[in-house]
Amino acid sequence: MYVNGVKLMTNIEKIEKLERLMASNTVNEYHYYDCLQDIGDLNGNYYHYLTTSPMDPEIELKRIPEADYNLCAALLTMLLREDHFSNGQFERRYQQGVITSIIQRMVSLLKTT
Repeated sequence: MYVNGVKLMTNIEKIEKLERLMASNTVNEYHYYDCLQDIGDLNGNYYHYLTTSPMDPEIELKRIPEADYNLCAALLTMLLREDHFSNGQFERRYQQGVITSIIQRMVSLLKTT
């Protein structure tokens, strides 16, 4: 299906891309940007999904276990933007397992819808 000339991916296609990203074990944030953009889930208004102001990533990340798919995409976008302002933070969060937990949640949610 196409919307405004852009092909929308099926859940299966999104799952495949996200699982390939996890399997690559890459910490390069540009691969995550590209993946989110490819699957149509790079969230330019991620802050609308957040509950803290100013944004507090530590509090927001506690929401992962109960997050819906859109919140997961927003949280991942938030972490990518956080790295833009705090170079190296994305790699630290990857090493802590935060990035993988978000993507695993996204895949799990896609499999159940």
